[in-house]
Amino acid sequence: MRHLRKIVYCSLLLTLIASLITGQVALADEGHSHPEKKMEHENNVMDQSKMKMDHQKEKQEMHHHAPTKRKTTKFPPGTKEVVIDLSGPFCSKHPEEIQAALMELAGILHVEAFHSRNYILIRFNGDQVAPPKMETILDGLKGSGWRCDGTISTRKRTER
Repeated sequence: MRHLRKIVYCSLLLTLIASLITGQVALADEGHSHPEKKMEHENNVMDQSKMKMDHQKEKQEMHHHAPTKRKTTKFPPGTKEVVIDLSGPFCSKHPEEIQAALMELAGILHVEAFHSRNYILIRFNGDQVAPPKMETILDGLKGSGWRCDGTISTRKRTER
């Protein structure tokens, strides 16, 4: 990594030197032999190099931002939650369809799909709906080239 950084710095330095040399030649070709004009041109070139480096630094900082705080939602007292593991061809790639199908059931308060880990977290009112009903809905869910099978998980909470 250090070697790569040195290579980048050297290439930036060479680019700066080359642009200064070509800038001086261009100024001499145009008949500008005033030292003030040469200095102004050199300052412009240096400003442009600095702007490029600042832009690269900003891009790096964007990729290393602090984790965002998770928004917490208040649910009524007595709300239950269940984790259902998903299986089936390409099932986890259709979280919107899964959420829509489950939200049609009475008593479902919130559905959160974790497609990268192949499970969903469902918060629900236990007096209105039971997890086996949710599992049945998921088992019948399918589309063009995909289908789902749901299995009630033994996990109490999800790993985030």
